[in-house]
Amino acid sequence: MKKNRIAIVLFIIIAVCLTFAETVELRVNAETLTGDPVAYRIYMYEALELIPEDFDANWDSLRVFDAEENEIPYQIDDLDGNGKLSAHDMLSFFMTGTAKMVISDDLSLDRPEYDAVLSVNEVDGEFIVTGGELDAEVKIDNHGFANYVNYRNFEEAVYTELGIMRIAGWKGSTFWADGQLGNKHEEKTSYNFKVNEMEFVNSGPVGATFVSDLESETFIGVHQILITQVMANGECFVESNIIFETYTDLMKLQEMSTKALTSVDMETLKHIMPLPRRLVWAEQLNSSSFDYWNDREAIEIVNGQPYVCFDALDAMKPLWWGATYIYSSPESWRGNYSEDLGACAYSISVEKPLVYANFNDFVMGNTWVYESREFRDGLFRWMPAEFNAFETTEGNVSTDTVDCVAHFFPGDNVVFRKVYGFTDGFANTADAIGYLEARAVEIESITLAE
Repeated sequence: MKKNRIAIVLFIIIAVCLTFAETVELRVNAETLTGDPVAYRIYMYEALELIPEDFDANWDSLRVFDAEENEIPYQIDDLDGNGKLSAHDMLSFFMTGTAKMVISDDLSLDRPEYDAVLSVNEVDGEFIVTGGELDAEVKIDNHGFANYVNYRNFEEAVYTELGIMRIAGWKGSTFWADGQLGNKHEEKTSYNFKVNEMEFVNSGPVGATFVSDLESETFIGVHQILITQVMANGECFVESNIIFETYTDLMKLQEMSTKALTSVDMETLKHIMPLPRRLVWAEQLNSSSFDYWNDREAIEIVNGQPYVCFDALDAMKPLWWGATYIYSSPESWRGNYSEDLGACAYSISVEKPLVYANFNDFVMGNTWVYESREFRDGLFRWMPAEFNAFETTEGNVSTDTVDCVAHFFPGDNVVFRKVYGFTDGFANTADAIGYLEARAVEIESITLAE
């Protein structure tokens, strides 16, 4: 009889706990234009800030649902490798239109298990990722950079070094102490960095995630913390955190991707991008970006809007210097499209880039360069004498090196986030442009409704 009473009491306690269990919902919205799902991701410290302080969240209870209340698989990547849920772990899931995250304070709920979609195989210190909707295999090299390889039996990779950094500056500068930059200017890519760590973190329903810590031996105290998620939809999310542990003076800090189909199509490859909101060369000619590119027969009209389109290996008569374009505003996307293959390699910004109205702020901020088969995005602080050769830009910015240096201090952190992709099946250039324009809107539109 006593045992029965105990059992009844326990049943009542459990029932009461379940009855009074509470939940918190976080809603995510995104525009739907292509019909393809987009990946939403949030770091756990960001998610924690959205939970009421008096709510005792059981994160194992987390479930994600679409607009029809269907459960969406998710994954949490243990980025710091401590084996437990912590602030810098990353939660991600695919969604179309609307999704909601539901967290309960019911401690009896366990974390669900979902199957991985992609296969990951280690070969000689590198990783090969296959499966899902990948149109090519993705190789994660020994530095952690993603490369699209083994497409249609091509020996050459079709898109390489996603998220690699180009860094140039004054080695051992003491400018902040005595005003001296020194005479030792050097330029490196992060392939020249020492690999402190490169780890395969996890493979889940969204994709396969890798983390690497690369350290410059030229610019002491500069690290690139690289997070790469090869996604089951065929795209790659790449986040680069450039961390400064010591004082550093730089002239270049550019995030890049390289050889976008340039090694497999040298005849029909087109470089495509939105019309730049600002282009210094056009302003120097007292003209517009449209006129600059139209004069070079590099405008294609798609859905009534002008886009830039030209032979990807053509220098396109630059106004000065050797880059195909430089001091161009960063836009939502750009890519190289192969007419022969119907394939496109592209880069999309996770957030729509800002463009400054003030000339000095514009050229001193992040700008786009297309040079040496590289998409470059970031700081380029060499201010050329050519700025003073044209009336419209004369005197707008100092060309003295000491006035142009980017000064970084211990604790500074510069972040680049991109979605890269390689896919085929396009009918023509206009088809690829239309898709990338819509895809960029989808990715940039993702918002968390608090």
